[in-house]
Amino acid sequence: MNAALTQQPIEQFLSALGSDQPTPGGGAAAALSAALAAQLGHKAGALTVGKPRFAEVEQQVGDLMQRLARATEMLKQLVSEDAVAYEALAAAFKLPKDRDDRAEQIEVAASYAAGVPLQTAALTRRVIRTLERIRPIANPNLVSDVDVGQALARAALESAAINVRVNLPFVNQAHREVVARELEQICQLDRD
Repeated sequence: MNAALTQQPIEQFLSALGSDQPTPGGGAAAALSAALAAQLGHKAGALTVGKPRFAEVEQQVGDLMQRLARATEMLKQLVSEDAVAYEALAAAFKLPKDRDDRAEQIEVAASYAAGVPLQTAALTRRVIRTLERIRPIANPNLVSDVDVGQALARAALESAAINVRVNLPFVNQAHREVVARELEQICQLDRD
């Protein structure tokens, strides 16, 4: 199921999200929300470029659109990768408790399960910054789309952070501290 989550019709994806199956879950929803946010910014750009009254900012808007398009593609991959990471962690927890490498397998899988939403958070932060840059120069008729994109992206960032934090207790102390610091830096939106 997870190989093509973003290629499913929206109704099928939503149905799977609300089902009794473990995936897709919150991490996939976070990545999808960030991709939706990026696409709203892209829409604002698409309705700006090629219009004579925005000729002065066309190159800048086009560059920002390319960033948003790249972020969307990476976030779409993370929608599916989150499901793979969760399934790996679930499999590690199902290993027999007396197995010698069980703790190590859980730690490796938890690192992966924390790493995927950490990537989502980092990409989402870039989406937020790009939306902040496109908003003042895009077609003013699309400001509400950019604003909705920013709201979705902020929710996606917090959602991704939740998914990182839930996996950290199973990661070794040194790696946990590194990931926690990185996440904290990503989530400090007002520091730039």
